[in-house]
Amino acid sequence: MSNSFIEVLAAILPVIGMIFVGVFLKKTQWISRKGIDDIKFLVSRIMLTVAVFHALATADYTGKTAVLVLVLIIVELCTFGCGFLIRPLFPKDRAKYIPFLMSLYEGGMLAYPLYSNLCGADALSKIALLDISGLLFGFSIWMGMLQQQEKGESISPKALALSALHTPTFIGAVLGVILGTTGIMKWFLAQPLGPVYLGCEKMIVAPLNAMILLAVGYDFDLNLEKIREVLKPVICRLLIQSCAIAVVVFAISRLYEGDLQFIMAEVIYMSVPTTFSMQTYIKNPEGCSYVSTTNSIYMIITIIVYAVCAFIYKFA
Repeated sequence: MSNSFIEVLAAILPVIGMIFVGVFLKKTQWISRKGIDDIKFLVSRIMLTVAVFHALATADYTGKTAVLVLVLIIVELCTFGCGFLIRPLFPKDRAKYIPFLMSLYEGGMLAYPLYSNLCGADALSKIALLDISGLLFGFSIWMGMLQQQEKGESISPKALALSALHTPTFIGAVLGVILGTTGIMKWFLAQPLGPVYLGCEKMIVAPLNAMILLAVGYDFDLNLEKIREVLKPVICRLLIQSCAIAVVVFAISRLYEGDLQFIMAEVIYMSVPTTFSMQTYIKNPEGCSYVSTTNSIYMIITIIVYAVCAFIYKFA
C-alpha cells in the first residue's frame, strides 16, 4: 500500500469515524440532546470564534483578496436568486425554503474541520478568506429575509447589524480582518508574548475538529418518509453549486495561479449544505424537518466530494 494511499485514508477515515461516533451517541443516548447542544455552544461561541479570528488575523491580504471576496458575494447572490427562479418546481409550503437551501454554506460546523483535517490547521486562513463573503451575505440579506419570512415582519438594517454584533464568530471575523489587514497581528506575534498567544490558541482550537464532527453526526437525520421528497432540492442545489464552483475555481486559478490548497478550500467550502442555523429560525416543525433532512442528505454528497478532494490533494 503506497504512502499516498495511506495519507488519503488518514484524511478520510477519521472524519467518517467521528461522524459515526456522533450517530452512535444519538442512538444510544449516551450523550443527551442537552449535552450535544452544550458542546455546540462551546464550539460555536469559543473554539470556532478563536479559530476564525486567528486564521483571518494571520492571513495575507492583497488586492486579490478583495477581488475574490467580491466574486464570492456575486456568486452567493446568484445562487440565492436561482432559488427564487426554481420555486415553481416545488409545493407551495416547501417553495418558500428553496432560495435559502440553494445558497450559503455551513462553513464553521462542517467545511472548516474537513478542510483543516485535509490541509492542516496552518492553511485554515484560506478557507476563512472564502468565508468572509458568507458572513457578509449570511448576516445581511440571507438571514434578514429568512427572519422576515418566518416572523411576518420587516427587518431593518439596524436590527440586522445588532444581530450580527451579538454573534461571536462574526465579531471574531471582523476583528481578525482588521488585525490582519493592518499588520498588527504579525507584529504582535514577533513580540515576546507571541508564543504565549500561540500556545493558548492551539490549546483552545485543538479539539475543534473532533467535537464539531461528533455534533454533526449527532444531528445527522435521515427521515425515511421525507427522503424522496428532499431529493429534488438536493439535486437542484448540487447542480447550482456545481456551476458556482466552476466559476470560483476559474477565478482562483487566475488570481492565485492554481494554488491547490486554495482550490481544495473552495471546492470543500462550496460542497457543504446550507448553514445548519437555518433550522433554528423555522417555526413550522414540518418545515424544520424538511430542511434538516435536506441538509443531512446533502452531507452525503459533502463526504463524497471531500473523499475525492483527498485523493486529488494527496496524489497531486
